[in-house]
Amino acid sequence: MNGIQSFVYEVPISPAHAATTGLTFVLMLLGIYTAAFGAGLTCGARWPFCDGWLGLFPATIPSFIEWFHRLVAMVTGFVIIGTAYAAWTRADDRRIAWIVTLAVLLLPLQIGLGAVTVTLSGLLSWGYTPSVQILHYTVALTILTLLTVGTALSLTPTNAESATRLSRRLLRRLTATVLILVPIQYLFSYGTLFVYSAEIQIVYYALTLAIYAVLVSIAVWTTEYEGISVAPSSSSTSSSSSSTGSVSSSFTRLRWLSTLGSGVLAVQMLLGRQLWGTVIPPLITDGLSIVLFVIALVTVWIVFRDGGSTPASAQTQRSD
Repeated sequence: MNGIQSFVYEVPISPAHAATTGLTFVLMLLGIYTAAFGAGLTCGARWPFCDGWLGLFPATIPSFIEWFHRLVAMVTGFVIIGTAYAAWTRADDRRIAWIVTLAVLLLPLQIGLGAVTVTLSGLLSWGYTPSVQILHYTVALTILTLLTVGTALSLTPTNAESATRLSRRLLRRLTATVLILVPIQYLFSYGTLFVYSAEIQIVYYALTLAIYAVLVSIAVWTTEYEGISVAPSSSSTSSSSSSTGSVSSSFTRLRWLSTLGSGVLAVQMLLGRQLWGTVIPPLITDGLSIVLFVIALVTVWIVFRDGGSTPASAQTQRSD
């Protein structure tokens, strides 16, 4: 028990950041389901009101879905603002505060785009066009990315010993998880095993966003772990420096691969919305899935080849 408590104290976990990111994750899935179900326009041009009692409540099940989406969006917005305030008042790492603040600054744009997309046959006839919906989703993904980066930073150990213990286990588990989830995610994509219903889209985007968040976190953590190193002592040998440099190079490769994988997933998600007026050729969608699987395979190979060590741990092991 003492060992678990010690490990928890060494890794400064921030429940607020994790909860905010998780809530934003759920909100994105709810927005996707609302659009896929065809409920996005049920409240008409009454935004931010709806079609039921006093204009504040829904009158039908489809309008309830849209109304509930708006309710969760409002709550999530206030939670993000509260998280930004907490980051400025309590966080030791000011980078986290700035990152969450950027997410807050995007909220007015996201709210405005949300209002525009539900005014078809209302105030703005062009509101429900693919370009507006794509921009709406892109801004949402940007907000989620910023919150994910902030959460990953809040989970990063600040000393070499903790980083060594965490990175070995964490990177192995995360890269292996991505490798397992990528083929499953492909099975739920458009035009594969299942009919692309609203429910299947939720599963597909839940898997895709989860993989995306993991890859973004890996990019953050490898950057941070690479910066946590032990200053070479006078007795350090050239082989020790070479070992440290080799592991550092592996972390650089992991960072670039996870960043590339995140980009591939972002493109996949935009194509998966099926907003282009035509079916995306399988050559493109399947090609992106193959690229993503290769990236996942290479990241696993790099992590297990090097034992998931940090530059600091490599140098310490060589010194011993």
